[in-house]
Amino acid sequence: MSFCELCGRSVTEKKMVVVDATVFNVCIACSKHGKPYVPAYTPARKKPVAAKQQKKIGMADSTMLAPDFAGRIREARMKMGLTHEQLGMKMNEKAQILKKFETGAIRPDELMAKKLERQLGIRLYISDDE
Repeated sequence: MSFCELCGRSVTEKKMVVVDATVFNVCIACSKHGKPYVPAYTPARKKPVAAKQQKKIGMADSTMLAPDFAGRIREARMKMGLTHEQLGMKMNEKAQILKKFETGAIRPDELMAKKLERQLGIRLYISDDE
């Protein structure tokens, strides 16, 4: 059994009305105090399209990150006469992350390694036989 949300009487037939921007389930007698509620139509959502899917750079199975990647990055940056901040500006990356790569605290992923290779003119990924 349901009750009118305005007067509290038990109702067999209820209506939805809007009173002061609030939707109520009311009895027929109280329905004159508000406007009939019409639910807003919401169209079915389409699946969101990925803004721009990044391509994975395919690495051959025989390639791996050079064990001395940190030294290679530092040496190349120093040779170009750039600070971490200047290199970060050129690459559109944060200087702090470049410092972490140089100290070896973190390893660059494939995308970042390719960016560093292009910018610094070095090779970070080497084949197994090198």
